[in-house]
Amino acid sequence: MKIVVFAPHPDDEVFGCGGSILKWIAEGHDVQIIYVTDNRVLISWGLKAKELIEEEIGDYIDLNEDQIAEIALKEAESAAKAFGIPQNKIHCLKIHDQDAINKIDLGISLSKEIIKDADRIVMPGDIGSHPDHTATHIIAKRAAKELNLNAEYYVYYSVSPIEKQIKLKTAEHRERLYEIMKLYKTQLCQKGTNAAWGTLKRRRSERFGVYKLEDMGKYDNF
Repeated sequence: MKIVVFAPHPDDEVFGCGGSILKWIAEGHDVQIIYVTDNRVLISWGLKAKELIEEEIGDYIDLNEDQIAEIALKEAESAAKAFGIPQNKIHCLKIHDQDAINKIDLGISLSKEIIKDADRIVMPGDIGSHPDHTATHIIAKRAAKELNLNAEYYVYYSVSPIEKQIKLKTAEHRERLYEIMKLYKTQLCQKGTNAAWGTLKRRRSERFGVYKLEDMGKYDNF
């Protein structure tokens, strides 16, 4: 089975469905990741919002956004390889962080060739907490709809109707997932992300809303 995971930012694949990625790879599935944005404003936004851990940002404080983006995407590739995903199945769209909502058409055109033969699409829910997450949700759905892709659709970061929910047991993968997140050194400079990192060691399962192509538009998160 070909499974394509959409990550709005590098590290969303870890927090959104990382244990499941490890589970699917262990089961022998062909897992690929699409990183939609490049995390370029990670440091500049964090400084303005006072969300950075001061003792962790020394290596990045004087870098410009292009340099941060380059580092962040290298971290993403390292994390994907740590999951067990080969280089040719790691896809970086390189859309600027916090600008994906303005690049919907570009995201769709870049994604369609990757997902055209996928059996399962894994995407974030449209929960409105970040425009890049909303954009990624729209990109994944519209690309699939334009292809009329008869696949399974797994939605993470979402609240789904009980009849659409599944829970995958991932406890056996939590220690490895915690170690993979260590590769995101830039992300771990953020207070919230750093705090959430520790929760990966306690994760026992991951929940998804699971839908079909014909379900699009019938549910809040699909």
